[in-house]
Amino acid sequence: MSKKKYFAFVLFVCFFISHIYSLPQVFNNKLSAQEKEKLENGQTVIRKLKSTKEFSLSSSNEGVQKALQIAKKLKPAYLAEIITVCKYEGNENLIEKFQSNILDVEQYAGIPYYSERNGTWHKLYDSATIKSSQNLGKTKKVNADLEMSPFGVINTDIETSTEDTYFFYTSTNRTPLKYDGINCVSEQKMKCIVTIFREGDYWVLYGIGAVAAPSIFFMRDRIETSFINRIKTFCSYFFKKLL
Repeated sequence: MSKKKYFAFVLFVCFFISHIYSLPQVFNNKLSAQEKEKLENGQTVIRKLKSTKEFSLSSSNEGVQKALQIAKKLKPAYLAEIITVCKYEGNENLIEKFQSNILDVEQYAGIPYYSERNGTWHKLYDSATIKSSQNLGKTKKVNADLEMSPFGVINTDIETSTEDTYFFYTSTNRTPLKYDGINCVSEQKMKCIVTIFREGDYWVLYGIGAVAAPSIFFMRDRIETSFINRIKTFCSYFFKKLL
C-alpha cells in the first residue's frame, strides 16, 4: 500500500470512529443504528415501547433516573420515548428557553396535531386555561384546564424543576378522560415527562409519554393513537422550537 493510500485509509478510519462516537455515551443497545444516525443528524427519534424494559437511555443522571422511576411506577400499558440531542455550544441557555416555553401553557392550544386515524390536521388542545400557579424557587407549579377533543376538559397538574444537573417537567391528569361517557384513563394515570441534562459537549432532551389504561385488544390501537401520539406531538413540538 502506498503512503498516500495509507494516510487516506487512516483518515477514513479516524473519521469513521469519530462519527460512531459523536453521540453522548448514554444510549444502550435498545437504540438501533438507524435511530442513532437520526440523532446525530439533529432529528428527533420517537419510539413506541412495549414495556419499560425497552427504554434506550442508560444514565446515572438524577433526572433520568427520576423519569424512569416515575414511568415504571405507573405501570403503563401505552408507552413511548421521544429523544433529541444537540450541541451544548451555542445552546448554553437551552434549559431557560425550554422552561419559559413549556410554562407558557396558553400556547398549548396552538400546537398542531395530525390525526393518523382521520388523515387530518387539528389543534392538539382546543383551549388551555391556567387555573393557578406557584413559584417556589427552583420548582414551579401550574394547574390548568386543557380541552382535548373528543375527551373534553382535562384538569392537569404541571410542574417543572431546575436542579444542578438536570431540568425536569411533568404533567399529570387530575381528572379522568372519558370517551362517549366511558372512562378511558383514570385520574393521575396519564403522564408526560421531560428531562434535559448535559452530557459532555451535548444536551440530551428526553421525553416519556406513559398511559396506564386498560389494554383491551379491540381498543388498543385506538387508545395508543389517541393518547401516545398526542404526547409525542407535544414533546416534539417543544423540542423543535429550541433547535
